[in-house]
Amino acid sequence: MLPRPCLSFTLPSVYDDTKLDCRVYHPLYLREPSHPDALPWAGHAAVVAHPYAPLGGSFDDPVVDVAAGTLLQLGFLVATFNFRGAASSEGRTSWTSKPEQADYVSVVGFLAYYVHYLDASKSVHIHTHADSRSDSGNRNRLPIMLFGGYSYGAMVTTCLPPLETILDYFATPAVHTPEADIRLRAQHLAEARNAMMAGRASPRRDLGVRIGGDEDGSQSLRNHDGRVMSELVREDRIRESVRNLLARAKLVYRKPPRWTSGSGGEPEREMDHCLERVEGEGEVAFRSAYLAVSPPVGVVTRLATMSFAGFNPLPASWMARGGGAQDRVRVAGAGEYALLAANPTLVVYGDQDGFISQRKMREWTRQLAGAGASRFRYVEVGGAGHFWVEGEVMYRLRDAIGIFATELIRSDGSSGPSEDIVRDLL
Repeated sequence: MLPRPCLSFTLPSVYDDTKLDCRVYHPLYLREPSHPDALPWAGHAAVVAHPYAPLGGSFDDPVVDVAAGTLLQLGFLVATFNFRGAASSEGRTSWTSKPEQADYVSVVGFLAYYVHYLDASKSVHIHTHADSRSDSGNRNRLPIMLFGGYSYGAMVTTCLPPLETILDYFATPAVHTPEADIRLRAQHLAEARNAMMAGRASPRRDLGVRIGGDEDGSQSLRNHDGRVMSELVREDRIRESVRNLLARAKLVYRKPPRWTSGSGGEPEREMDHCLERVEGEGEVAFRSAYLAVSPPVGVVTRLATMSFAGFNPLPASWMARGGGAQDRVRVAGAGEYALLAANPTLVVYGDQDGFISQRKMREWTRQLAGAGASRFRYVEVGGAGHFWVEGEVMYRLRDAIGIFATELIRSDGSSGPSEDIVRDLL
């Protein structure tokens, strides 16, 4: 379902600077504004994470393709990425999933600022930000940041801190840190996109941009180390652009929060020169939603014991600091999973999935769905296994995601995708 990515690039992980391969896909309005089905983009964005890398998981996974492609067709700007150790991303898969949580956070931080700096996003959500933290009605008009994942990627998704805590890491990052680098890369790529569209660049060029990697996977010259020469050249260019942006940026001297590997994700604050916070009407703000496809709840395999113990290791401090009202709320009966119950969440799984405990999955989903004021929902697909290859179960997965995403978009009072688009998709 996914077309060729509009952007392919690398990001440093906030955990340890590990280089991660990323892709960004633009919705129809950003690719072809004059298309008759292209509704103005409302600033909605989504990240979709892939299955366990040692078992072959990557952003090319077919379930990731269907989930991300469905969101894209409904008007989301979508990012996919390879966790550390997956495909051509650097590093190795961890034993705890904490580095992978940081990898995911890195992509969310990039996407938030990329959306912010795109010219196409300015008219649709600048006016909604000013009172968003105090006015629940205005919060409903904020663009959506949807956290998505399949299998291991779904597990990592459910372990993330609240969205506003994530954004806090990038709000005033210390210079020469991964957080600052990510934010400046987002600004550079968005401004390059704006300039390209203003210059009426060809669609082929638009769809083929690659920063920090081999363009479109074609053959290219390699040096004696086997590295792709074009990748080195492009990475040098983006680093130069980041340096230029940093030289022009306003800096403040303060104590920034930082994701630190030594403290298991707890923020470390020391005085440093930092990028200035984006304030006022252009504030970076979103409302959260979650999508988990086949999360390995209750697995008793070795994979579960090394990566899934406890399922949701959210430090209490993440729930206590920095979040908006909907992130901090404690939903009665939701326990440690209050974040999923407090925000729109969809879990989809198959009743023939051999990678999960059906009993524990049903107990878990029913507990969250039945909690007081819960916004959690689930769909159990009959006949579906973990890989969604049985009969037409992939279409049922697509339909469930499509209905959920359409309701999310329309929850702010906007028209959302047309009935014809939804009908064609579903």
